[in-house]
Amino acid sequence: MKTILSNMQAVIRGLAVMLVALMLVLLFGLATAQARPGGGHSSHSFSHSSSSSHRSSGSSHSYSGGSYNSGNTIRFSQPLPPLLVIVLLIIILIVVITINKQINSQQQSFIARPTDENRSLQQSVLKAQLDRFKQTDTNFSGILFLDFVHSLYSKFYSYSTHPEFTYLSPFLSTELQQHFQGAGPWTVNEVVINGIKWLEVNSQGSETDTISVDIDANYTLHQQDKRTRYAVQERWRFYRQKGVTSPEPEKMQTLCCPHCGAPAHFTDAGVCGHCGSVIQKGGMQWYLGKRVVLGTVALASNDLVSYAEEQGSQLPSIKSPDLIEAMNQFQQAHGLSDWQTFWGPFENDTVKAYFLAIYTQWSQRDWQAVRHLLSDRLYEANAFWQTLYSENDWYNRLDNLLIKRVELVKIDMDTYYEAITVRIFAACNDYTEDARGKLIGGSKKIPRQYTEYWTFVRRTGQEAHSKPYSLSQCPQCGAPADNMGQSAECGYCGSKISTGQFSWVVFLITQDEVYEG
Repeated sequence: MKTILSNMQAVIRGLAVMLVALMLVLLFGLATAQARPGGGHSSHSFSHSSSSSHRSSGSSHSYSGGSYNSGNTIRFSQPLPPLLVIVLLIIILIVVITINKQINSQQQSFIARPTDENRSLQQSVLKAQLDRFKQTDTNFSGILFLDFVHSLYSKFYSYSTHPEFTYLSPFLSTELQQHFQGAGPWTVNEVVINGIKWLEVNSQGSETDTISVDIDANYTLHQQDKRTRYAVQERWRFYRQKGVTSPEPEKMQTLCCPHCGAPAHFTDAGVCGHCGSVIQKGGMQWYLGKRVVLGTVALASNDLVSYAEEQGSQLPSIKSPDLIEAMNQFQQAHGLSDWQTFWGPFENDTVKAYFLAIYTQWSQRDWQAVRHLLSDRLYEANAFWQTLYSENDWYNRLDNLLIKRVELVKIDMDTYYEAITVRIFAACNDYTEDARGKLIGGSKKIPRQYTEYWTFVRRTGQEAHSKPYSLSQCPQCGAPADNMGQSAECGYCGSKISTGQFSWVVFLITQDEVYEG
């Protein structure tokens, strides 16, 4: 497919060059060639990269220009009238723009997301793999596994080249344990995970189970007084011994000793610094066995606040193939007489209310005010952007927020958690300005139409409140949610709110061009 596209582009560009050359001949008249010793040449190359604001995913593309060599001197005669020259120049410009749009269109069609049929097939295969795996490990939770991956990824980089890297020994293969040995000193921080995509769940092995995921992230590398931010895509494969049962949520949501539950503090040999237990790789918890970097792109400073055109907003919603069946199961599990009994309050009091509250506080650069509505991972990922804006004294304004509609696309339930994913169609004036009101990016006048996939989670068995509670209150004790702290523990009752144990929390926000079901 790539070869066909490349050949097509080459043919189109070749035709464009021939057409321009023909126009030039007609424009300036017939030409005569004369040899010139040591003839001239010119060459050029350029690269193009694009990224978006905090709500969208960035991309990068590189192109290389060619070179033109000539050993002849060209002399033209009989020029055409000026008016005809102008007309022909306009024609050339229109032709070149049209051809370039055709090329870009071909490129976009090539990199488009999988077809609905292929995506549905992939989802069905993955669901079958997960269902088969849950038959042998009834405690397995996709939500908790993603929490585990997120935590390990963040510490893998933030601990790199530091003594603390040994703390991860039970969660890394021997090869990866030695990955940063001998590496020069550097520091990695501001790790942001944009998305984790399931690839495969394999429980057919004779001795081990494996799970493969793709991770889309970015981080800041400090090396030799130089600070560079990178966007990366990586593929991680996890292993665990056959027959192991997943630990409880408290031991999956943070990296800890799977035996005593204390924070990870291990030696190279996997000995827990708290209980002294030797933790065998894959014996009680997953460990990272293989890691492949699929791509790395250095981001320019202006990429962090640039505004790219929304992608995928016009595409149909990606709905789970078993959505109707999942709705019926959810309805039966909660003893609902009909679906609307649940959906009406959920859409208004949770989806819309959370959306407006979260983005309103984001716009005011007060991320802490909605800490209790966010999962730990979502809060940590977006805290980087809030810090960036604060350091530069910028504000990402989202004025005139309007929710046009909400669509249910997926329901997932397991032993510990139930998750509901919706697609939100919205619009707002999305722009960044400094403290004096100077526009940095975006538009204060033109509304930005967009859609996002939001995933809400709560602990299984947690029923809705008899009446909507104020989002400015702790859902457990009812005290003001003004003393949550970064860990989302209520300063009044001590309850940790961000786990979904007391109410719904936003687990993930995914952009259209990234979401695949």
